[in-house]
Amino acid sequence: MRRSTYRLTVRGYELDSFGHVNNAVYLQYAETAMWNFFKVSGLLGILEKEELFPVVLESTQRYIHELKLMDEVRIDTELTCTGGIVSYKHNIVNKQTGLVSCRVTGKLAYVNKDRIICDIPDAVKECLEKNDDEN
Repeated sequence: MRRSTYRLTVRGYELDSFGHVNNAVYLQYAETAMWNFFKVSGLLGILEKEELFPVVLESTQRYIHELKLMDEVRIDTELTCTGGIVSYKHNIVNKQTGLVSCRVTGKLAYVNKDRIICDIPDAVKECLEKNDDEN
């Protein structure tokens, strides 16, 4: 399992009519954190070399506490590779309160340039099995 953290601040255009973060924006936060994970873990370079692209197969959101304008947010991301499937979990946390605002979980696959789902390359498995301090 590999982990990373991504930080952002809630912007005004992300709010709904009730003044809190719109539900679809949480998926954008999760997607941004995922790409950050790929970058900081070295996984992005591996995928480019293998000519693969990650595709979300399923995603579930669990809303717990609202986020509001200018809240500072920390997104803790974990990816695991088990039995040929990559699972992910994002805890979207209000930095000021320490409360998890939303948990996004799901699974992804890798597709090639012909949009065919491929087996997970050994280099990807090895990258995901590294400890965070082995970067």
